[in-house]
Amino acid sequence: MRFIGYTIFFILAFSLLSPISFGESTEEGKIYVVATLEIFSTFVEDIGGEKVKTDYIVPQGMDIHSYSLKYEDVKKIEEADFIVLASSEFFSLDSNILEKVEGKEILDFNSYNATLFPLGDMERNIHGYWLYPQNALGIAKAIEKKLEAMDPDHREYYQKNFEKFKENIDRALKSMEILSQEFNLKNKTALLAVPGTYYVVKALGMRIKGSIVKGPNRFLGGKEIERIKEEIKRGEIDVIVNARGLENSRAGEIAKQLSQETGVKVVYIEIFSAENYTSLLLKDSSILSSWSYVEHYGGSESNPTIYFVIMTILAGIIAIAFLEIYICRKELLK
Repeated sequence: MRFIGYTIFFILAFSLLSPISFGESTEEGKIYVVATLEIFSTFVEDIGGEKVKTDYIVPQGMDIHSYSLKYEDVKKIEEADFIVLASSEFFSLDSNILEKVEGKEILDFNSYNATLFPLGDMERNIHGYWLYPQNALGIAKAIEKKLEAMDPDHREYYQKNFEKFKENIDRALKSMEILSQEFNLKNKTALLAVPGTYYVVKALGMRIKGSIVKGPNRFLGGKEIERIKEEIKRGEIDVIVNARGLENSRAGEIAKQLSQETGVKVVYIEIFSAENYTSLLLKDSSILSSWSYVEHYGGSESNPTIYFVIMTILAGIIAIAFLEIYICRKELLK
């Protein structure tokens, strides 16, 4: 059954790795959409297809909290027909953008019908909320409705693209459920290095102990770290999850220290990548499912090809599964 599970997962996964094809179109007449974050611009591309031209403000891997608008960013905002914000309530950058725009079509957090979950001292964890599949669907739906209002002649086109986006997420969720069952993830507990990893870990059904980052410039204290060490030794925390690119942040250093002192493994997932959303979700899911097989998975201290090695091994499992199916079928036909 485990072989079959792997097979189903990779058939579904590979079917999601190629982006939706929209055909060809010239730049003329496109709706120019600028998003704060790069991943939001990929949502716009998925729904708008050939009818939109997209751009973004915060470069991949940069922290939205510390980013300041530059001259070229202001020019983008001025030229945009439509602006997509992450949250002007929580992020000062989005608030500054909102103050600078007038007469523009805008989407903001309150348009997404997004669900925020508590994490430690945070009543509502805003960080990375767009990575939760249901929230991603809400963002995509809001984009669809806005594009329909701006361009009613292509209403059916945007609706069709949204349905494709939804189908891709539905398939990704089925694959994630298979992974969760195969690797017993719902009975695993993760300590997060940063709150931005929360929504991917939650989507896989893992238990979440808390976060090393407790709030803006607030981290676990000495006594709390000692308590965490004891919980790790008792087997109450199975893994630490950090974001790729934050290995050397203060939270990342604390995570590595905990790993060195207790042997707990640190896994690094992508939360800043701008690749196709469902591909990102499946990539992170495969990383979280495979952490028990390596020392420090995905981090700067590990072999950067480890992810591809594991994918190759699992691809081999698929080949074995197909061979077993072929042999069984041949025996049944005798």
